[in-house]
Amino acid sequence: MDDIVKTLEGGKLLLKLSKKIYEKEAIFAAAYKFTNYCTILIEPIEDTYVGVYFEPKENQTPDELKRIAFDFCNEVLDQQVRLDLEKRYGNIREIIVKHAFSPLKNVKEAIRL
Repeated sequence: MDDIVKTLEGGKLLLKLSKKIYEKEAIFAAAYKFTNYCTILIEPIEDTYVGVYFEPKENQTPDELKRIAFDFCNEVLDQQVRLDLEKRYGNIREIIVKHAFSPLKNVKEAIRL
């Protein structure tokens, strides 16, 4: 797993994420959750990759920063799954809310998968 996060000059870490797998929204949502732990910079690094740079805050050790970066990997995956589920099943949530406030005559017709 050490090749997932690369160590850079000044104690910074770099995580490369594929744009084919992770959407900008998922990356930013995950980064926002980690702003209290370290400084995060997001930049395109190639046509198909985004670089997520982690910089230590408040005397963090390299191992602590690496753990944060690995935790970020799990969080960005979680955020992407949420986006994928919303795209696939978001209309069902909307129908449930509509039905709760004003019962629909034919719920099955309203569902479009």
